[in-house]
Amino acid sequence: MSEIDDILEAAEDHRRRGVPCALATVVAVRGSSYRRPGARLLVPAEGAPIGLISGGCLEEEAARLARRAIELDAPVLVTIDHSAEGDELWGIGLGCRGVIDMLAEPPAMAAETIDALLAARRHGRATYLLTGLDGERRELSAAAEADTLGERAALAAAHGRPTVIGDSVLDPILPPLHLVICGAGPDAGPLAAAGARQGWRVDVVDPRRSFLRPERFPAARLLDAQPADAATATAAGEWSAVVIMSHDYLRDAAFLAGFLARGVSYLGVLGPRDRTERLIGELPDAPSAADAAVLHAPAGLDIGADGSEQVATAIVAEILAVLHGRSGAPLRERPGPIHG
Repeated sequence: MSEIDDILEAAEDHRRRGVPCALATVVAVRGSSYRRPGARLLVPAEGAPIGLISGGCLEEEAARLARRAIELDAPVLVTIDHSAEGDELWGIGLGCRGVIDMLAEPPAMAAETIDALLAARRHGRATYLLTGLDGERRELSAAAEADTLGERAALAAAHGRPTVIGDSVLDPILPPLHLVICGAGPDAGPLAAAGARQGWRVDVVDPRRSFLRPERFPAARLLDAQPADAATATAAGEWSAVVIMSHDYLRDAAFLAGFLARGVSYLGVLGPRDRTERLIGELPDAPSAADAAVLHAPAGLDIGADGSEQVATAIVAEILAVLHGRSGAPLRERPGPIHG
């Protein structure tokens, strides 16, 4: 399971047992940090917290601060600052010094946020929560309403990252990425498993019904559909990443034609570049500029991957780079903070 799945499972367990919990969420980072805005920590009134907002060095301090929200029954915006020279607590063993702002939600608000996270994962529903430090909270009707709060809010809503706006915190909770794997061959299993570990919704679609066995893809939804119908069957759209890997030229051609113009975030094709160029050249219509921008062929980052596990790693890494607007280059070549 992914980290967020662990948090949601623990939250439901604590709710059944009547244990009050705060929810701590990183909402701003200045300087170097281990996690970016959106990292969460579930903090029961008693017992160990669940989640990770640092490399393990800040969780105890964050939990102590979050329990103030339980005591006050009010949201609390706290700052953890270990940026000063000589302060070795921040990022022990990591070489990080920075400042994080963290919103600690009391039990009632935390339950609302947990419900929104569940709705995003189970039903693909986006929620935009605006929490005032005066204790008021409202749910915005859509991303467009968040846009009216200014450029920072619009960026937060688009990328699903919380942000501080004056005396409030906007927390856009978006559905997890929808990974569509076209082809259920032997190398599809590691990619499906890697996507599930990221907390993504995973679909595996293939017209060969005998390949769609639950024991091969325990964390995925299995869809028996013809390649030309796969885009409709999976309901792929803006929160989808599609990887075409059936290893059959005609099937891959039909998959590719079906997913073009769906507005997906990533469209990867396994196999040599010249093979994909032939696939594209034989399409009835040339891909639009928008489709060409999201097309990645061969799929994956250049890490020298060999074998299905490593290929899955290369593809997942490329999808993450695309989602976060990064190049995939080594971090040592990046100027400034790694989460900047």
